[in-house]
Amino acid sequence: MVRYLKASFQFDRLLTHSGEKFYKIFIYFLFLSLVYLLPMNLLIVRESGWRIDFIHQDFIDETPTWDMPAGCRIELDRFFCDINTKTILTHQDVTYIFNGTTADLDLAEKQMIFTEDHIIYSDGKGNQMNSQGYEGFESFNTNSFNLLEDDARIEAFQSFALSVEASFSRYIVLYSVITNTMVNMFIQLTFILLLALVLQLFRFGYQHFMSYIDGVKFVILSMGLPTLIGLFVGLYQPAFGSVFFQLSMGLTVMIVMLKYGKKTLK
Repeated sequence: MVRYLKASFQFDRLLTHSGEKFYKIFIYFLFLSLVYLLPMNLLIVRESGWRIDFIHQDFIDETPTWDMPAGCRIELDRFFCDINTKTILTHQDVTYIFNGTTADLDLAEKQMIFTEDHIIYSDGKGNQMNSQGYEGFESFNTNSFNLLEDDARIEAFQSFALSVEASFSRYIVLYSVITNTMVNMFIQLTFILLLALVLQLFRFGYQHFMSYIDGVKFVILSMGLPTLIGLFVGLYQPAFGSVFFQLSMGLTVMIVMLKYGKKTLK
C-alpha cells in the first residue's frame, strides 16, 4: 500500500506499472476510496445518520386516532407505567405494544414494542432492531400527551415518532455510512472505468499502447493526489469533496498522458 502511494506521486513513472497484479491495484482503490470518503462519513456520524423515516413518515401521512396508554412515562432512559398492563394499538400497518416484553415479538408482524429498558422494532420480514435504551427521549408523559388537541396533538405525535427513530440512531448511522460508502465507491469505480475508456482514444499515434486493463490500473494509481485534494476540501466543505476529486482526477490523468505518454509509451 505504501509503495503504491509513493508511486501515485511519481507522475513520470505512473505509466510504467502495467505489470502489477490487478487485485492489488483494486485493494489500493478501496483504501483510497475510504480515505476520500472520510469527511462525508464523519459528517454522517455527527448528524446521527440520514433520516430513514420508518415510523415518522407514517405519522406524517396520517395522525393516529388513539390515545397513549394512561399513566406511562419515559424517564432516566426507562419506560414506566403506573399499572402493569400491556396496551396494544395499531397505526398504518404497525402494531405498537406499550409495556410489552420480548415475548411479544413476532417477526412475521411489523411491531414496535416498548419494553422497560429498550424498544424492539420488527419489520415483518424476519428482521428486528433493538434500540439503545430510550436515548431519543428526554422525557415523555402519556397523561400530558393525551390532553393535547388539534395541531398540538399532531406535532406531538410527529415528535414522538422522531424520538422513537432517534433511539435507533446506532443502526441508522451504520446504515447511512455503509450506504454512502458503497454508493460512492460504485460511482468512483464507474468514473474510473469510463476514464480508462477515454484513454483508449490516445491509442492513435502510438505504435504500442496500453490495454484497457492497464489503463484502469494507471487511472487508479493516479488517484493519490486527487484523493488528498478531495480529503482536504471535504474536511471544510464535504459536499464539494467529490467535485474537486473528480476534477483533479481527470486533470492528473490527462496531464500525465500529454507530458509523459510519448516518452513512456513508444
